[in-house]
Amino acid sequence: MLRIGVVIHGPLVIDSGRAGRLLGILSGMGEVNPVLGGTMGRAAVIDAGLEDLIDISNSLRPGESILALNSSCDVVLLVNEGKSIETGLAFGRLVFERLPVLEKPVYQLEFASGCSLIRLNNVYHPFFNELRRVLDASVVQSPPAARGLITENGITRRPVFGVRPGEYVTVNGIVIGKALSGNVEIIYSSGRITGLDGGRLKSHGTEKLEHVDLSSAIVRSGVLRYAVTTPRVLEHKASGYAVIIDHSAENTFEIAKDADMAVVVGDDTTAVAGDLLTRLGIPIIGITDGDRDGITHHSHVPAGSVIIRLSPGNDDIVGRRVCEEIFARRGRIKVGGDGFEMVLASVLRLARGMVEEVVRY
Repeated sequence: MLRIGVVIHGPLVIDSGRAGRLLGILSGMGEVNPVLGGTMGRAAVIDAGLEDLIDISNSLRPGESILALNSSCDVVLLVNEGKSIETGLAFGRLVFERLPVLEKPVYQLEFASGCSLIRLNNVYHPFFNELRRVLDASVVQSPPAARGLITENGITRRPVFGVRPGEYVTVNGIVIGKALSGNVEIIYSSGRITGLDGGRLKSHGTEKLEHVDLSSAIVRSGVLRYAVTTPRVLEHKASGYAVIIDHSAENTFEIAKDADMAVVVGDDTTAVAGDLLTRLGIPIIGITDGDRDGITHHSHVPAGSVIIRLSPGNDDIVGRRVCEEIFARRGRIKVGGDGFEMVLASVLRLARGMVEEVVRY
């Protein structure tokens, strides 16, 4: 039986229902092994009730997922629904350019503006024509190699593909600025981001990144998820552990999936982490200061959570204190059944004089 590896990228193709329908079709064509490529589609998978079908246990990038499936499958599909057919094709090309030479066929299914089927490498398999026929897909050529990093005189530039004016630009989940045009380049030197050509740099964001390798960093633009949904909450088993998520929204699932509560630092991090942890039934203590950029729309807050709003510019200060004095610079601590209120009291004590609002959910 034909073994079909499927890498599903992003929430849009899941929210539209196309990913679920595609998996149903593919199940009649062979043995299907579907995984999520990337981190931000997990909430969509859970809301769609597909977590037992699509593997969301690993935080692998699309290219890493392709490599993982390539050894055990006969053919691998990269499934995406971009903002436009142009951005979708550019995404697929960018993913493929970072892969080593693969002996098995790798195809992309792009659902922006219809259904397009793209050969990412030149390995032939009759499955390609069968899939084109079954889906009535248009065969589209992969675009030329995308312009990547350019380094001159110690200064490196990385273009942001598919960006639109007004969108926020994130690097590894941290907002570094806002696009003012459709041509944006991130500028960095000696591992630090120093500029945003075609956009307005947010220095408060770049400070949080410290040293970053732009050649491997995850760069995004726009909101993470557009769909308006009712969260589906999974059953949660108590563990007695509290964790801290400090401007690491991309890693929320790995950090907190087996915790009883999470302290989350930063406005956008609180929005992103809270939205995902709503699905896991894990309450949060959010430490914010009102500078949310809005990279999430329609985000949710887990039941039993408390959001603390501090005076401007203080979330990082209090976050460091919490990390040092409550978590002893560890990622997790044992707190027991009544730990939430104990940790909350400690956080409020450390934030004394800076608290402007406390909201319980």
